[in-house]
Amino acid sequence: MRRLSILMLLLVPALAEDAPADKTTRMFPLKYADADQIRKLFSTYSYPMSANREFNVLTVTAPAGFQTKVETAIKEFDVAPAPPKNIELTVYVMTGADVAATVPKELEAIGKQFMTSGAYKGVRLTDTQVIRIRPGCQGESGGIRLRAAWVTTGEKGRVISFDGLKVNLKTATINADIDIPEGQGVVIGKSNPDGLLVATAKVSE
Repeated sequence: MRRLSILMLLLVPALAEDAPADKTTRMFPLKYADADQIRKLFSTYSYPMSANREFNVLTVTAPAGFQTKVETAIKEFDVAPAPPKNIELTVYVMTGADVAATVPKELEAIGKQFMTSGAYKGVRLTDTQVIRIRPGCQGESGGIRLRAAWVTTGEKGRVISFDGLKVNLKTATINADIDIPEGQGVVIGKSNPDGLLVATAKVSE
């Protein structure tokens, strides 16, 4: 709500400019926001404003009242971005078992499908590999290698994409690009002799 009120203030037509007064020139260095984008917020005003893209500095020639408006906008928008979050990928080797064992909630549906043939009474996890990386970065941990990972948000929630995923375990090897809906288990390959390679992914808040 606060940001909305500031934007409404900035978008008031030029007719609402300050009454004639002595103008001064002031330079506003910015750390995070783009100086030219801040300048565009005041495009309805006629006061001279210029943005130096090389040094990210906004120069304003206007009365003190207008300078205060610019300073208020800069304090609102020139803030450090939120730190990047970690992406966590977990790869499991799932096999059939004579006795049912507890598995993570995300894998329960896959476990039930595994038992539809009637050959097994349950499933068990014989291997678990975990890797955590920053979005857009590559990483390697245990038997997992990744070229990059990123997060997209749609109507049904977040989807985590993995580019250049390589899994090299004793019973399974894959090399693929995969998309995993957050909070769901996905079969990504087969494990010898009769198991499945299953993965889950989430964003660490």
